[in-house]
Amino acid sequence: MDGEIITQDGEVLEPGALAALDSGTIAAMSKAEITAQVETARRYPRSVTRASKNINSLATLDDQAAQECIYALPRGGRPIRGPSIRLAEIVAQQWGNNRVATRVIEVDRREKVIVAEAVFHDLETNAAVKATVRHRISDRQGRLLNDDMIVVTGNAASSIARRNAILAGVPKGIWRRAYEAAEGVVKGDVKTLAERRAGSIKAFGTWGVKPEQIFAALGVVGEDEITLEHIPTLIGMFQAIKNGEETVESLFINRAAQAGKAFDKVSDPLNDGDTQAGPQVAAGKTEAANPDSGETGDTAGEGAEAEPDRSNPVPEAASGAADGAAQDKTTIDPSHPDYDRGFRDGEAGTKKCLSEEIKADPARYATWRAGHRDGTAARVREEADA
Repeated sequence: MDGEIITQDGEVLEPGALAALDSGTIAAMSKAEITAQVETARRYPRSVTRASKNINSLATLDDQAAQECIYALPRGGRPIRGPSIRLAEIVAQQWGNNRVATRVIEVDRREKVIVAEAVFHDLETNAAVKATVRHRISDRQGRLLNDDMIVVTGNAASSIARRNAILAGVPKGIWRRAYEAAEGVVKGDVKTLAERRAGSIKAFGTWGVKPEQIFAALGVVGEDEITLEHIPTLIGMFQAIKNGEETVESLFINRAAQAGKAFDKVSDPLNDGDTQAGPQVAAGKTEAANPDSGETGDTAGEGAEAEPDRSNPVPEAASGAADGAAQDKTTIDPSHPDYDRGFRDGEAGTKKCLSEEIKADPARYATWRAGHRDGTAARVREEADA
């Protein structure tokens, strides 16, 4: 019959049977179930040595298994790596005698965020860890995602929360060596560098990611600068997308564009005509650029706000482009790799453009400068909030 519920003991409950149970009965059933699991766990305790050995063995079972144990994402101008949800699943299974539960606890359509929560309970030690993760449910223009994408985002947030709870609940010494061994397998050696480098770039191409976007995320100029140390990061970023923990947009499209109007500033909020002036740098910061050296100077104002030259949003480009190649800020594409690189440099506090190729091209340098200006503004905002 449709809607039947079969319990673990094989008892068949008719539809609505659970609704007839009061909250006290349900709580008693849940408590009895957990008590039985705790008693079983203490009767058959885990072997720490065996668990650590099994985790290491499964994480390095083959190249594919090792790759799935790593994730990476660019933050603050440099990529960071860490253990993925797949490694966390191996850890939970081999550690044994534990319970893991995950759920979405809030979908806030007004603030455009979704909140997921995961709980890891060690039945032997009776220690529990709760992890909460918030994800935005809006697109680059700040519009609310559709219902299907909200579900996908909820699954991603739940996956991250589950990973965080497991890895916080199991001692790091148990799984650290397995993670390092997986990194070693993924990294390979000098003989396999060229093959792995080309393979990674090709794999990202299937998702429409351009090589220039990959170089910007890694902080390198070209393919030849990708070393053995970058390979785990590349593969980790690929696995983060594959596992649903991240998206192509979150990894390769700069966060300034995602923030939408977070960096917009007008001189008179009541005057709609000023909205065409475009985003400006945060209050208290002015920048002077030297197009020949690529250096920028930041000076902090004391209670005064720098007023930009609205007649020429990108004066640096105009000074080096007599042939008209300079771009107005309104024509700069925020998804351009040079803008993305400039944004990351600004976030990281880098004072000058490190790419000679970008500095040699006035149009590219103008795009980098626009990104650097917005990245600097984002860094100032984060420091002010902190």
